[in-house]
Amino acid sequence: MNDRSQAPRDARRRLLRALQKDLGHVFEDLGILDRALTHASTGNEGRPNYERLEFLGDAFLNFAVADELFAMAPEIPEGRLTETRATLVSRRPLAAVARQLDLVRHLEVGKGLKDNELDSERILADLVEAVLGAIYQDGGVRAARKFVNKHIMAQRVEVVQPGAADAKTRLLHFCQHHRLGQPKYELLETIGLQHEQEFRIAARLHDGRYAEGRGRNKRAAEKQAAEALYRLVTGGERADGLGPA
Repeated sequence: MNDRSQAPRDARRRLLRALQKDLGHVFEDLGILDRALTHASTGNEGRPNYERLEFLGDAFLNFAVADELFAMAPEIPEGRLTETRATLVSRRPLAAVARQLDLVRHLEVGKGLKDNELDSERILADLVEAVLGAIYQDGGVRAARKFVNKHIMAQRVEVVQPGAADAKTRLLHFCQHHRLGQPKYELLETIGLQHEQEFRIAARLHDGRYAEGRGRNKRAAEKQAAEALYRLVTGGERADGLGPA
């Protein structure tokens, strides 16, 4: 191979080496990363593409996200875990990761691929899964988990940790998970004149534990009571997910 034909490959390797820092993994075999960033449109040039690595990355991603969610949110029921995982591994958030890492700039494509296709969420999500598959192949489970946690699970706070559910919903999920029964809300007192009333409401469990809340309407009082009861049964954790009471 003469110097002229070798120069593009050397430039390609320099580009991929620089990308490793953003990915958080240094490859022993840089050729695997090269394959993860080679589109099938180059097939007539005889180069392997990312499709098999994408298949592997997709499978690992679903497992890794499910495992992380299961460990981090023991009070969240199965249905919500499934919805959260589906959100985290869907095309839009994966495409956002691809854009953050500027993966398209590192993608080798054939002449048949149009420029507007390169910014499609489908291709961008495929690239993230292919890179994950490459990291798994090169570095194993630990390296692949590191990538998932750094680049994909970083979005979990918005998806899993409330704000995603109000105090009453979190209290209900906690009680269901720990078989405490469904909380009951009882109006204890209505205070003041009709145009400036305040409501005092108790949230009660079957085992006798309860907490009170006050508000300008019944809904606000119930949420405050649920917040107080949640702190009681969890030993001080706030139902809004903002830390200790």
